[in-house]
Amino acid sequence: MDKNRFWIILIVVHLLFFSKQMFIGNSLIQDSKEYLFAANNIIEHQTLYAWNLNHAFNADWLTKRPILYPLILAILKILSFGSSYIFYFLIYALQNIISLASIYLCLKITEHFKIKVNWWKATLFMVLCVSQFIYANMIMSEIWLQFTLISILYFSLTRSLNTKTTGILVFLIIAAMSLKPVMIFATLAMPFVFIFICMKSGNWVRLFIVFIPLLFFLSVSAINKERTGYFHYSSISTINLLHYNTYSVLMHEYGQKTADSIIDNIHTRAQIMSSYSEEQMEIQKSCKTQLFEHIGTYTFLHFRGILFCLMDPGRFDFTQFFNLTHKQNLLYESNKEGGIFRILKSFQNPLGILLMGLLLFNLYKIFLWIKFITSKHFKWGTKLLLLAIPIYILGLTGPIGTSRFFMPLIPFIFLIFLLVSKQTEIAGKSN
Repeated sequence: MDKNRFWIILIVVHLLFFSKQMFIGNSLIQDSKEYLFAANNIIEHQTLYAWNLNHAFNADWLTKRPILYPLILAILKILSFGSSYIFYFLIYALQNIISLASIYLCLKITEHFKIKVNWWKATLFMVLCVSQFIYANMIMSEIWLQFTLISILYFSLTRSLNTKTTGILVFLIIAAMSLKPVMIFATLAMPFVFIFICMKSGNWVRLFIVFIPLLFFLSVSAINKERTGYFHYSSISTINLLHYNTYSVLMHEYGQKTADSIIDNIHTRAQIMSSYSEEQMEIQKSCKTQLFEHIGTYTFLHFRGILFCLMDPGRFDFTQFFNLTHKQNLLYESNKEGGIFRILKSFQNPLGILLMGLLLFNLYKIFLWIKFITSKHFKWGTKLLLLAIPIYILGLTGPIGTSRFFMPLIPFIFLIFLLVSKQTEIAGKSN
């Protein structure tokens, strides 16, 4: 096996998933429809609104989806001249290229470390990362976020941290947060990191540059206040707080019926408020009260969510992409009494056999994380660079961790696999 065959196999697998979407039924999940509505509304109404404007107006839709991915979709829709088939061809083809580009950057980083790749192992590892191929062929922003994240790592590791490189990193941070609101906290982390860098180098110009993402965050939040009356970056934060974080805690504590009742009461109290701003603050206040009252349960579910994110073999991804029956939300089932047995029962089918294999593969990936962290072959500076983004993403995942949230981190674990495999090979020869 050589490098060329590695790329041929990866391209073929991408093409197989691309062909499924183009010729055997295009799969669209709820999030996909929201992105498409947002793109259509940009074109037709010159506004960002992630649902049908002919339905009852809800201010949440104005800010639920950040601008960048809907804008990409809108541009491709314009280039498609009204043809849905051309549009889907363009977006899926572009996303497959983006997916391959992310893997390419991983290999460029291995060249920087002068690591000789075992192409058989590399091919097998990537083929088993099935969500890479699924989300490259879905109307979802995950593959774009992945590219921005691995690009940040690439420039951080392979370029001198001069003013130009800092500017590129700033651009990538803004792009990432324009794709997913989870990246907004990086606007605070980046200046703190660069304070130490600038103290060491004496070049304080870069410190001013790294405040640009924070200014972007504040500017978008101010624009959203003009549009909704409430200063915020995205409504998805409050939505997740209410319907996922708080609901998961209440379900785990009291069961589904009581959890539904409490959430409905919170929502009802919020709806009678006189403004959208007061509505959002009421929801946040009520949710935070519930979470603080059950801080132990929330802490447990938060760390369990991180573990789920690492372990989840992707049942939801498979069922949605291949239009299979999706009877239960296993994330919620896990919070019910006997939830573990319900999860195990879900594996008792042909798809379950495949998922069990991928679960074992995910356990192996956890082993790789641990082996990399504890390895004496890598400096702590290198470890911190490779682990900073995964720790950031996983740490903010919370109780709702699934394989979809891990998907943008696939290049990072692939890179760690290549590094750890090489060190294992060297150690084996020395023995």
